[in-house]
Amino acid sequence: MAPSKRVQPTLSSFFKTKAPTSTDCADRKQPLQSVPSALSAPLAESPKAAYTRQRRNHPAESARKRRRVVDASDSEDQADAHNDESPAKAGSDNDTDDEDYKDDSHSQARRRLGAKSTSAYLHSGAGSAGHAAGRTLVKSVSDTADMVERLRLRIKESGGSALGLPAEPDDEPSVAAPSASPMVAAGSLEGTSIQLVQRRRGVKYTPLELQVLEAKEQHPDVLLAVEVGYKFRFFGEDARIASRVLGIMCTSANNFYNASIPTPRLMVHVRRLVHAGYKVGVMRQRETAALKAVSDNKNAPFTRQLADVYTAGTLVEEVADYSASGNDQYLMCIVEAPGSGKEKCVALGMMAVQITTGNVVYDCFEDSFLRSALETRLTHLQPGELLLPPHLSSETLKALSAYAGHTISYSERREPLLEHASRAGVRVAFADAELADPSAARRFAAAFYGAHGCSSQLPQVLDLPDLVAAALAMLVKYLEPFNLTKAMLTGGIGGSQKQLFAQFHSHSHMLLSATTLQTLSVFAVASSVMGSSTEESAVALKDLLKPGARLGGSHSKYVRGGDGSLFSVMDRTRSQFGRRMLRRWVAHPLVSRTLLEERMDAVEYLKQVIDGAGTYGNHEESTRARQVIAGMHAKIGQLVDIERGLCRIQYRQASPQELLRILRSLECAIALLPDDVEITEPRLVAQLLSRDTWAAELRQAISEWRAQIDYKSAKGGHKETLFIRGPLHAQVQRHHDQIAAIEDELASSTTSISGVLGIRDFAFKSISGIDYLIDVKNAQAKHAPADWIKVSSTKTNVRFHTPHIAAKLAERERCREALRQAARDAYHEFLGGISDKYSELRQLVSALAMLDALFSLADLARTEGYCRPEFATENDGASVSLVEAVNPVLGHGLPSYVPNNVSLGGRHTVSPRAMILTGPNAGGKSSLIRTVALTSIMAQCGSYVPARAACLSIIDAIYTRMGASDNLMAGESTFMVEMRETAELMRQTTPQSLVIIDELGRGTSTHDGAAIAYAVLNHLVAKRPLTLFVTHYAHLADAFAANPLVRLCHMSYLEQQSRAVDVKAPDAQEFGTKDSDIDNITFLYKLADGASADSFGLNVARMAGLPASLLRRAKERALCMRIDMESKWAAKCARDLRQAVAQAISPR
Repeated sequence: MAPSKRVQPTLSSFFKTKAPTSTDCADRKQPLQSVPSALSAPLAESPKAAYTRQRRNHPAESARKRRRVVDASDSEDQADAHNDESPAKAGSDNDTDDEDYKDDSHSQARRRLGAKSTSAYLHSGAGSAGHAAGRTLVKSVSDTADMVERLRLRIKESGGSALGLPAEPDDEPSVAAPSASPMVAAGSLEGTSIQLVQRRRGVKYTPLELQVLEAKEQHPDVLLAVEVGYKFRFFGEDARIASRVLGIMCTSANNFYNASIPTPRLMVHVRRLVHAGYKVGVMRQRETAALKAVSDNKNAPFTRQLADVYTAGTLVEEVADYSASGNDQYLMCIVEAPGSGKEKCVALGMMAVQITTGNVVYDCFEDSFLRSALETRLTHLQPGELLLPPHLSSETLKALSAYAGHTISYSERREPLLEHASRAGVRVAFADAELADPSAARRFAAAFYGAHGCSSQLPQVLDLPDLVAAALAMLVKYLEPFNLTKAMLTGGIGGSQKQLFAQFHSHSHMLLSATTLQTLSVFAVASSVMGSSTEESAVALKDLLKPGARLGGSHSKYVRGGDGSLFSVMDRTRSQFGRRMLRRWVAHPLVSRTLLEERMDAVEYLKQVIDGAGTYGNHEESTRARQVIAGMHAKIGQLVDIERGLCRIQYRQASPQELLRILRSLECAIALLPDDVEITEPRLVAQLLSRDTWAAELRQAISEWRAQIDYKSAKGGHKETLFIRGPLHAQVQRHHDQIAAIEDELASSTTSISGVLGIRDFAFKSISGIDYLIDVKNAQAKHAPADWIKVSSTKTNVRFHTPHIAAKLAERERCREALRQAARDAYHEFLGGISDKYSELRQLVSALAMLDALFSLADLARTEGYCRPEFATENDGASVSLVEAVNPVLGHGLPSYVPNNVSLGGRHTVSPRAMILTGPNAGGKSSLIRTVALTSIMAQCGSYVPARAACLSIIDAIYTRMGASDNLMAGESTFMVEMRETAELMRQTTPQSLVIIDELGRGTSTHDGAAIAYAVLNHLVAKRPLTLFVTHYAHLADAFAANPLVRLCHMSYLEQQSRAVDVKAPDAQEFGTKDSDIDNITFLYKLADGASADSFGLNVARMAGLPASLLRRAKERALCMRIDMESKWAAKCARDLRQAVAQAISPR
């Protein structure tokens, strides 16, 4: 059948041609198109191409043997190409042009098409730049035509096999009948129930494809990056995912989609995939091409193994030269058992490990059906990955779904990678069911810790509650494929040798619930991002929630309140480990007076050191101590993230470059500990700087480690020449000597070669990476012996190897491979030697972290207007007394912030325990109550507070009910959230708690809201916690006016009649009319006694620019409603009075 002729389109008609977009392909449920099918349509089609296209689209495709497509990496490594890619004979000279086209994702296609057209090409399968405009489009059209012509030539030369097309009818068919489409089910990238890799009958796979199939069958939930030559390649649906997330080229070759990245950029792309929510595995070659070429199994495929696996909770990022924020997220396992309480209460066990630092936290607690305690722990720890047991209740799954940002169900365990991992939010994994049994979990945990030499600490494991023990076993089992089980051996927070795990909540710390953290903005938490369904929002949320995250700035220029959080104001640390320590202090304020006073003394002492004033004890000793500590303050910011670096050494993941940075920082850190000065006061500083026996041993060990390595080799990442002394050097040097002997023997053969060729002063040459070449002119080549091996030739020269040289080069290559393996073994042994001192090194880092956190608080204490708070005695009762207090967050950004005096509670039994705060809208009520709460948190962190004077009682918890927001992920309305938070604080509050409630009841009708507000306040007054209650219900203040435990206050203001024209309002001319007089309010932002007569909402509406006509109608309606309400109230009072009088005068 003759192919139909097509008319060459004009440029104008090409402009009208719309390139398919990613959305188009997603709507059509089509996979990525192959390059020629998408590019050739708008251009003239040759008869050969037309014939090939018609035959490819014919429903009855002829079965034939397909020629392979050589990957770019295989064209560089012929041995790899031969062994992995081709079922028959590998490679041909015609592969070169196709390889140029299929260059890496960052090369030819991106250079030719531009970023936008390349994106459309990747996601829709179309390479056309028809969506661009102007000169860019003209150039893209020209380049596209050139690309198509080159592809057509490739088709013509290969008979269509290079594109996976069926053979011509006269070709001999093969037994196998492969499909022309890639090995991926059709569907959009967010499609449902899709098979990633599946063996198909009648398909002939290459050896590399068979390896990928086997690996995917073993690890169906892992996105695999396979090392092939000098690149890492993705296959099948993994390639499509990598193309979409990384923005790289995705092509169709053989039976799978293909995408590739260069080896040096592997971890950059792995991090991007992990942050997008995927579980990424790296399959590495276990033998080199050069060594395989001289081995006995040179025709077999390269051996590859899954070397590393990464997820959001297990990725330990590299240590940079600067102290940059990294991935510090927790991996949390939650186990549940049905509780015996009412309202679906359950017992929950939790264990979370921070892989980056080795911190392990656990807790066992009872939770109500609201799961508020679980929410508190999730908010504090911010896990990036959740590990769930086989069974959880619907209420727990609902709470976890609200945190994760997507609905969690157990059907996810059977979903493929694309459907499961492409969801935005926190990653969810599922644990083995066998470890849910407490007895089995304890046996597993005991065997694990016993096998790792932790028998002395085994009682800690056995004493854990059943639910926590199950969570521990599940975590250990889950971390085994990641080679990260050592994270469970490094100790609790601070790396204590005596304690493997740290308990999340204890009575020595103030409890800050999830609601309190969010409403007070203690940390930067963007709740509006939570629950987003896009990957971009999820990545932005994770970055925002990283412990210690800050917006811009540097360590020398502090960002004060940059993200609107309390932590951003207090954070003036200079190291990552110090920032983590300060964050723990802010999240868990102290309730022990002794510990608080010790920390306060240390902060005051360091403040004097920074200021260069004050002395402790002997003057000379104090002067020397100040000099040493001032030097520590200056140098601590020069250290890299040692805490993370030690964990990478512990996991054997540190590169030689990182090792050098860490050792240098350790050497600097140990030098910070003073040798020639004795500090006795204050006690906390003396403890941190004490010269213990471990410090001297550690100093010697660090010196020995530094002496064993060569700095230049470490900087270059060369493990073969890294060690310059010691037993490890001898272990590696033996292989160097063997290689040197071979090279000496090769060099000595020049004399015999000179005699054969008759060339005086003959010398070997190295060309294109091939050493010891005998390069001679064509005229001299005829004198070469017959057994010489011709390597290559040019028009004028011929290059040979003698059999002896070829054998020695093969031997040298084997020795080099042995050298590389010996160097790797020696390097891991060296890292193991450092890991043996892990506990001592963690103590050093913990001491430096505490010093950095104390320095941060001392620097904050130098701020003008800050004072050292005093703490009331326990006999005085809960109280707060602030003089000229300022909101710590707003006070930095608003220099004109008005300070306030607040006094509540005290030793007298009739002292007010609750404050009803009224006043105009936007008058500063919410800011004032936040000031009290944030000041209490700062004081119990050991920090100075923004006030002229402060006397506070020690608070055991802060509970808040502020703001208005819904929780759609949990199916809760605004009012439901309001009532849930109120019920939780009423249930948990104690007389030593601080309760902050802002406009309770506004989410429902006025009468219901006022009734609820009255009942809640009455309950709190009876329970006697310190309460700040903001309301606009005037009758609420009247109801408690006579109660001695309640203090009525308002935010003061000036009121005056205003007839001025507001030029900013849309209807400015209407504001001057007689009927539109709106009270003009001047806010004074000062706390005053007594209740406010009005909320002046219309004033705020006028300030917002509402039309005067609308305000006039609103004022009239408000007046009518007030008169009506007052008349009803008066009538009710009259009825009550009549009933009382009637009862009083009636005969008994």
